[in-house]
Amino acid sequence: MKSADNTVHIIGAGWSGLACAVALAEAGIPVVVLEAAPQAGGRARTVRYKKSLSSLALDNGQHIMLGAYHNTLQLFRRLGINEQDILIRQTLALTLYSTHHPVIRLKTPALPAPLHLIYALLNFDNIIWSDRFKVIRMLIKLRFQKFRLQSDISVYELLHHHLQPDTIIQALWEPLCLATMNTPVKQASAQVFLRVLEQSFNHRAQDSDLLFFKTDLSSAFCEPAIAYIQQKGGQVLFSCRVRKIEAISASRFGSRFIIHTKSAQFESSQLVLATPAYITAQLQQQNFNLIPPGSSLKFSYEPICTIYLQYPEQLQLPQIMSGFFNSFSQWAIDHSLNQQPGLIAVVISSSGKHLQLSDQQLANTIHNELKLIINNLPHYLDYQVVIDKRATFNCHVNINAQRPDYITSRRHLYLAGDYTRTGYPATLEGAVTSGLNAAHYIIDQH
Repeated sequence: MKSADNTVHIIGAGWSGLACAVALAEAGIPVVVLEAAPQAGGRARTVRYKKSLSSLALDNGQHIMLGAYHNTLQLFRRLGINEQDILIRQTLALTLYSTHHPVIRLKTPALPAPLHLIYALLNFDNIIWSDRFKVIRMLIKLRFQKFRLQSDISVYELLHHHLQPDTIIQALWEPLCLATMNTPVKQASAQVFLRVLEQSFNHRAQDSDLLFFKTDLSSAFCEPAIAYIQQKGGQVLFSCRVRKIEAISASRFGSRFIIHTKSAQFESSQLVLATPAYITAQLQQQNFNLIPPGSSLKFSYEPICTIYLQYPEQLQLPQIMSGFFNSFSQWAIDHSLNQQPGLIAVVISSSGKHLQLSDQQLANTIHNELKLIINNLPHYLDYQVVIDKRATFNCHVNINAQRPDYITSRRHLYLAGDYTRTGYPATLEGAVTSGLNAAHYIIDQH
């Protein structure tokens, strides 16, 4: 039995678990992270695939950050990571392609928020003037309402309430909703969507910047985070799957926990479950009194599919990221910035229609849609399809009422994960914020 009276044990070395561990280690609190997998990162990590593109380190999904991800950017700074070393920051510039509509372009100028967005909408290419004004009028009304609703409705209902034309919904709002929430507009929570709009467009112009990783996710964050935790005396243990947790009521000061793995047991006075909601639910089922009633861990999930297509090295997209609407593809990202020339990552959010195709059919379909962007596109040399069927929770109407707090009704047991009540959808910022919330509460108690 391994124990330490004031050691905090964290189960899960995803972004929420690592963020929690970094904050605790910085405060001088001993920490041990137990990770079931042989590497850190959870749903945002680097994988070397054996079948295709085996020479490349590919992330298990394409991740993009926004300038509004303040907690994540601050965490990078805590770790001594220079933003310019791992990220390319670009002012918001969207070019969207469709087989049924002329190319649509939206680009923000160097103006304060929200004037930068209003100017961009006034110059919204290939959108009629009356539709541009409807978008601006809606944003002005939402700003006066402080981006709050009396009761939650779907994003689709919100847009129709504000008389948004179908073209604008398909070309602007639906791509943004899928990109930030990975939930279809007819299901997605308008209140969460408004939180995203408020954070991205209502405060500083830089908040709407697009941030692209210049390196793989493990090198960018996971490895520096682990090195920092170890430097501060903490431990990160891999291939250490937790099989059972016993909660023991020790005294009026709270519970103690016995953590069982295949090869060891750990005794902990404070425990953070930084696992996906469905894993946390499994741990709850294995020991029914771990989390007392009051916290719902039942979520439905949405898939994300990333298709990596390798083209000749000289091939590049016109810009780092291009979008699609009324099409199979949604976003295409040029990986030349990752020193992977000729590699294009294409993202399909939410919709399960891609699951009906074979990997080869999917690659061919995406290749044909990329011809909208690049004339005389050569055939791809190789491909890799990455599908995460439980990439994010379904961010449906009234989801915030369902999400549990990071503090449970059992003393000294905390939850961390993007599914907790952060107000954000399932994003890197949501995961990091949840881990920091748990850590700051523990620090305050100390």
